[in-house]
Amino acid sequence: MNIRSVSAAVAVIALLLVIVGSILTVTWATEQGAPFTNYDLAEALFNSWGPTLIVVGALLFASMMGGVFIAQEEKE
Repeated sequence: MNIRSVSAAVAVIALLLVIVGSILTVTWATEQGAPFTNYDLAEALFNSWGPTLIVVGALLFASMMGGVFIAQEEKE
């Protein structure tokens, strides 16, 4: 095993730990059982799920850049 595959495995494990930790620590109950509003959703996303949102954003950015790189025409 080379260092690249080991670092990729560590990154995947760290990502999974952040996602599982965020899921387990969020409580979805609102006051008096009222349904979620847009404000409640935004507050939950940015206050409780902040680290997960940042990681998902970075993954989406990396996948977008990879797609652009793959779609480029090769110059001969």
